[in-house]
Amino acid sequence: MIKEEKREFSIPTHIKHKGKNIYLNLNAYRNWHHFNSNTYKKNYKARIYEILDSSFLFSGKVHIEYTYYSPDKRVRDLMNVISIADKFLQDALVELGYISADDTSVVVKITSVFGGMDRENSRIDVKITNFKQE
Repeated sequence: MIKEEKREFSIPTHIKHKGKNIYLNLNAYRNWHHFNSNTYKKNYKARIYEILDSSFLFSGKVHIEYTYYSPDKRVRDLMNVISIADKFLQDALVELGYISADDTSVVVKITSVFGGMDRENSRIDVKITNFKQE
């Protein structure tokens, strides 16, 4: 029998660095110097550690669902935002020991959805479903 366990939380669409908001998206990521990219990734991992608690440990396969809420009415490419948040989140989950790997042996499905606009709280809501064999 397969048992499903779900966890839901929100992750930021940007990080603070030297007093500036660094908006995470693929267009910016490809232009960052590797040193800056690594620094932003470390800062993001620290933020993820603050968001999640120690009971957040998954074994087995997972499905990650992202729902993006934009800060304004500007039309955006959904995957420009989700791709970097997903990369940084999955790397953080592995480095922090919450999942064993971020490859297809563990992460078997990723879904991205546009949730609309939220001027007060731009974010990405994350739902991770863990499938355990009992």
